[in-house]
Amino acid sequence: MLQPPHKPYSRAYLAESSIVIKAQEEYVRDDLQEDKDEDSSESHGSSVFETASLISCVTCLSDYSDRGNSKSALPANTVIPYAKILNVQEVSATPQINSPVSDPFSDENALLNNRAEFRTKKQCKDGVELYSDVIPSKRSGDLVEITYAKPRRSDLVPKTVILLVERHPQGNCTADNGDIIEEILQKSYRGTKRKKSILMIINPFGGKGKAKKLYLTKIKPILMAGGCKVEVVETEYRTHAAEIVEKIDIDSFDVIAAASGDGIPHEVLNGLYRRPDRVRAFEKLAITQLPCGSGNAMSVSCHGTDNPSYAALSLLKAVEVRMDIMCCTQPSCIDSPRLSFLSQNYGIIGESDINTEFMRWLGPTRFELGVTLNIVQKRKYPCEIHVKYAAKTKNQLKDHYLRHKERISQDLKGLGSEESKPNSTPGSEALNHENHTLSDVILDDSSFKPKWSLSDPVPSDWEVIDQDLADNLGIFYTGKMPYVAADTKFFPAALPDDGTMDVIIIDARTPLSRMVSILLSLDKGTHVLQPEVQHSKILAYRIVPKKESVFSVDGERFPFEPLQVEILPKLAKTLLKNGSYVETEFKSL
Repeated sequence: MLQPPHKPYSRAYLAESSIVIKAQEEYVRDDLQEDKDEDSSESHGSSVFETASLISCVTCLSDYSDRGNSKSALPANTVIPYAKILNVQEVSATPQINSPVSDPFSDENALLNNRAEFRTKKQCKDGVELYSDVIPSKRSGDLVEITYAKPRRSDLVPKTVILLVERHPQGNCTADNGDIIEEILQKSYRGTKRKKSILMIINPFGGKGKAKKLYLTKIKPILMAGGCKVEVVETEYRTHAAEIVEKIDIDSFDVIAAASGDGIPHEVLNGLYRRPDRVRAFEKLAITQLPCGSGNAMSVSCHGTDNPSYAALSLLKAVEVRMDIMCCTQPSCIDSPRLSFLSQNYGIIGESDINTEFMRWLGPTRFELGVTLNIVQKRKYPCEIHVKYAAKTKNQLKDHYLRHKERISQDLKGLGSEESKPNSTPGSEALNHENHTLSDVILDDSSFKPKWSLSDPVPSDWEVIDQDLADNLGIFYTGKMPYVAADTKFFPAALPDDGTMDVIIIDARTPLSRMVSILLSLDKGTHVLQPEVQHSKILAYRIVPKKESVFSVDGERFPFEPLQVEILPKLAKTLLKNGSYVETEFKSL
């Protein structure tokens, strides 16, 4: 019987926010048998997960150029942040690893299993323990396999190393049973559930038609390494995603992730809304986006990135938070409103978005071309607008923002502290410290019903937008997320659960030079400071158009008829990196 090959490891200790590689003493490698085949040693560092990440890229199949010789210990003071750690397992001895991901694109699963150069102790669902080819060390500390997300070019790929880990002499053990693996996992998944069960909905036609490839090469390897259970479904036609989620067993999933642009999250939200058990569906499931489309506003706002691999890491680590949703009512759907998570717009922006659909292959460039054309032509969009203000002036809006931003910060201070530690079996726990994130909301059927009816007259406490401005409207844009595109911070004061939506109004008569200046400042969010820009926080509005044009809601065309929108507070659950929207620095503007 052949002896399993010995593999190199590095000595390390647990610090507050990372695992730190120690200076390697000579005797650490005295009993290590060097591999005669250089490629065999290199492949140990790559791991099965890296193989998955690079499977479609022939030039990337070799190990990282910055690793040097994989037979050498990692350099002293190398840091592996807990925020990048995907999984930890005990190193022990004998053969087999199973992929936790099951999906229609699993042709490479056999390849991944065959490429495993070393394996670790792992608990199977039937209770049988599987072991690795690595001989446990007799040195002090625990010999463990760490899989973490490592930057490679512009992406993240899973990387596996074997470490002999000790606690820092001055560190405190946070795991209840003193288990160093459990301690690392608790530090790595503070405030969030491990090994999530995910329904992955892929729109293969979205954006430039690359969603499927992006999932396979950028997203799947990260989720696989994190131990997630993933079921993948491809959409075949418009509204298919809504039909899919209307029929799913909600107890089978923790997260519905859309590998797409912003259209699929919109469909998912409305599909769940139509379920007879919608209360339970919205209580149970978190909705998120992994950016694979031409519009990736949800990912940029919630995960802080439009890179699929970084968004996948954020999905694993992000905190579940309840966010406000906007309820849209029109005469054609008076009894069955539609939900919006991102924005509604009428005027230059909406027309540029919808009327350039035929140029989707251009990506975001299509939108820029449409906006430029409409501004030069000084298009006007006459209408009547009534609003229910929450913060009308810019000073009132700033006070509102600071007050709610501070509340969110206070709510999240305890995240990952002692009171938020898991209280049940590892990997299956919910948060104890939830505050604004989850625990202060109890949904019932009334949570889904609008407060004001479109059939009724406009309420007396709503205000009318000056008719001279409304007759010469250039832009009317409302939103709930700060980013509407990766480089467009249109609503820098947007917050997930402040009970309001932001509204931007701009007069079409604004001089071209000023309009150009406003649009050029969208990347910084400073356009809201310009005197030509009306910026308010509102609870609801009603808009009645007078001239044929389009309504764009979450990037989707809506019927061109009167539209009434209001906030449904904290209705949906999503995943937010660090528990809030990406920082926009509005506080310092």
